[in-house]
Amino acid sequence: MSDTPLSVLLSPQLLARIDDYRLLARVAVEGLLAGLQRSRKAGGGCEFLQYREYVAGDELKYLDWKLLARQGKAYTKQFQQETNMRCAILIDASASMGYRGEKAACEKFRYAAIIAACIAYLAQKQGDQVSLCVYADTELLSQPGSRNYSVGGLLSALGRISVAGTTDHELAVQFVDKALKRRSLIVWLSDFHHYETQLGDSLSRFRLSGHDSMLCQVLDEDELNLPFNRTLRYVDSESNREISTNAGLIRQAYKQRLGRFLEDTRRCCLEQQCDYLLACTADNIGELLAAWLDKREGML
Repeated sequence: MSDTPLSVLLSPQLLARIDDYRLLARVAVEGLLAGLQRSRKAGGGCEFLQYREYVAGDELKYLDWKLLARQGKAYTKQFQQETNMRCAILIDASASMGYRGEKAACEKFRYAAIIAACIAYLAQKQGDQVSLCVYADTELLSQPGSRNYSVGGLLSALGRISVAGTTDHELAVQFVDKALKRRSLIVWLSDFHHYETQLGDSLSRFRLSGHDSMLCQVLDEDELNLPFNRTLRYVDSESNREISTNAGLIRQAYKQRLGRFLEDTRRCCLEQQCDYLLACTADNIGELLAAWLDKREGML
């Protein structure tokens, strides 16, 4: 596996074939970190993850002498209590997240859960506390962060979730209000259908409570491109409303409306100082994990 290209290790096509979330998270994260280490060595001048440059006044007993001898630069070890943070992951498991197009490696919820598993594993490696809330029209899984709770157990519980029901995003917001008493980095994963008018208020509550947030809007390639060329019956998985039409006749209008929806979501995030990421289930997850790392390091 060590010779496997990083683009393959972080592809949904590979990760979706691994049933165990703990295993897939380890495969993806160890591959990502190995890739980051190689790129940092090649580029020169970047600090290794979990280290920082030595500054006058740092205790010499924490100096990494091996790195000093090898690179000619002084780095001091950064201990867990220095970098410990809190990370909360919110995942929508409503029926619409169960959609999987013909070309997709997995359904939207599975893709979101893969991202969540990797972030949880990565956060644990950094010494962070991880909270998780999975919800639909009820709260399906709720685990506030705790040093005594194993991320492995959390990922096992995640593997038992099935998508169903309508969406009540307020459950995720209430989880944040109840479970996160100190500043946290919130990662919110959903397709965010039919939530445009309330999203701003939810993100505002996060911001006013002192949290930093990242919103990851997960969509299937079919939703982005409407690739069908024949008359089909479309069924809303949550409301059961139906419409029969030829996609070719409505594609242009559909894409215009979708574009407005995505832009409104992006603008809402910008106004509330929330990072926005659009993720297609065909996309490599490396960019998403790197964005989380950058956001985390920026909070330290």
